[in-house]
Amino acid sequence: MLRIYFVRHGETVWNTKKIFQGKLNSPLTELGVEQAKKLSVYLKDIHLDKVYSSPLQRALDTTNLIIKNRDLPINPIEEFKEINMGEVAGIPKDDFENNFPEAYFNFWNNPVEYDPSPFKGENYSDLLTRVERGLNKLIENNENKTILVVSHGVTLKAIFNIINNKGIDEFSKQEVPANTSTTIVEYNNGKFEIINFSDTTHLS
Repeated sequence: MLRIYFVRHGETVWNTKKIFQGKLNSPLTELGVEQAKKLSVYLKDIHLDKVYSSPLQRALDTTNLIIKNRDLPINPIEEFKEINMGEVAGIPKDDFENNFPEAYFNFWNNPVEYDPSPFKGENYSDLLTRVERGLNKLIENNENKTILVVSHGVTLKAIFNIINNKGIDEFSKQEVPANTSTTIVEYNNGKFEIINFSDTTHLS
């Protein structure tokens, strides 16, 4: 059985300012650093065979804080980068809504019709395809192991959309996990099962 601890990166400056990050980066806030340190303590007795992280800096910083006392390399996994927001990355959500009202609405509410081509973004179909490719990598390389995977809000939504065997039309119904939350997923005999979702016990 493969057991995966999926973690969303810690809070970033742009999270607090409601700015889309996408493949751009924003540093962890002091709270984000503290969240990751608390998760490190919470997971200290959990054996990990391997650690994966999105190669974006906010995810790598979170991962380093979580595994600081473990002699484990971080394996970058390109497929689990955040969704590419194109030219609306780095701008406030209000500006995205004002400049591209239809795309903004569909981003949140109508994933099938979401068309980010005017601002060179990534659509949900392409996101789901690459995320599924990443999941297949995990399955192929980690039989009977326990692993940690640090990624991003929308990408994790895509991961859980696939794990829950939902279509793209149900993407908007998936919740965004909280910063540094853990979602434990088990894979056995060709089937995924979510054991818990967006657990933030370590923050209480």
